[in-house]
Amino acid sequence: MTVVFFILFILLSIYALTLIWLASGFIRTPLFQTETDNVLPITIIICARNEEKKIGRCLKTIVQQEYDISKIQIIVINDASTDSTAFQAEAVLKNSNVTYKIITNPQQKGKKQSITYAMQFAANELIILRDADTFTYSFTWLQSIAEFYKKNSPDLIIGPVAIADNSGPLWALQAIENNVLSVMNCGSAFYKKPFLANGANLIFTKTIFQKVKGYQNHIQIPSGDDVLFLEDVKKIPGSSIQYLKSIESIVYTYPCLSFKSLIKQKVRWAGKFKVNHNKFNNLMAVLILLINLGWLLSLVYGFLVPQNGKLSLFFVVLKLLIDFLLLFLASRFLKNKGLFWYALPVGCIYPVYACTVAIATFFTKPNWK
Repeated sequence: MTVVFFILFILLSIYALTLIWLASGFIRTPLFQTETDNVLPITIIICARNEEKKIGRCLKTIVQQEYDISKIQIIVINDASTDSTAFQAEAVLKNSNVTYKIITNPQQKGKKQSITYAMQFAANELIILRDADTFTYSFTWLQSIAEFYKKNSPDLIIGPVAIADNSGPLWALQAIENNVLSVMNCGSAFYKKPFLANGANLIFTKTIFQKVKGYQNHIQIPSGDDVLFLEDVKKIPGSSIQYLKSIESIVYTYPCLSFKSLIKQKVRWAGKFKVNHNKFNNLMAVLILLINLGWLLSLVYGFLVPQNGKLSLFFVVLKLLIDFLLLFLASRFLKNKGLFWYALPVGCIYPVYACTVAIATFFTKPNWK
């Protein structure tokens, strides 16, 4: 068992050093704040399927932005919804004075094909992807994106996404995971090695979309309009990808309300990682799984063999401490109310959750809306 613990501590050291490296990149990325009234023509594309309860808030927080409304074009793709999604979208947009287009697919096409079709109607060079179940608190979300793009001229901007405030351990689990991933995302982008992106707040130019031929390389895969698209952009010589570290630019999404729906969501997302050839991404996934599995084994071993409990306890506590420090750093940027109260219980639950997701990914087929 000593050899096993030796291997576990080696893995934990690699885990810690990797997280320190990424956290350093996050810290060194300056916080962007809007200073001027730069206004650029922007096209916002929103895919929606059966989102009648959420698309209204999404669109309202867009048309209420402190931005020249004449510079905004909104394209909503209603992907064969069986509810009143299109009606709810129309109700908000028809009285907004914004230029808009609602496209209804007679048959479900999926997000990639819907976005590809919508791109031919995009009148502007700067494109923003949003999910229908998202919203913003900031009224300068668009302004921050426009100013950041004008100052830096990136081909792809990774926007921050946070889990909306709620309560309970299930919400905290999702919020903590999201916040930690945001630090890793920002940190990796600082070193020009981005490996994560979220289609709920993704900004890119029409030019780069055309250069990578849209989603042609992975159109057969239902997910990946964010991460796989990111990998395609990275292959373009001279392409610039940046993370927008700005409180104003945060987009909020709703947490899953049951553990079952959360696992299904993660299985869907895992579909894109199976075909993602980013070695760093895959190595991180394996490393995190091994660390969490090792944490569970150490905890069980410590109870079963009390005489060796000190070594087990040391590994368990050290792993929790590393994760807690990363959460502290993330929470300074993505400020979820009351989240720290859940840090310890979520730290103990997360290894079970991570292993459950890994098992479900191999034995469960993704369930799409």
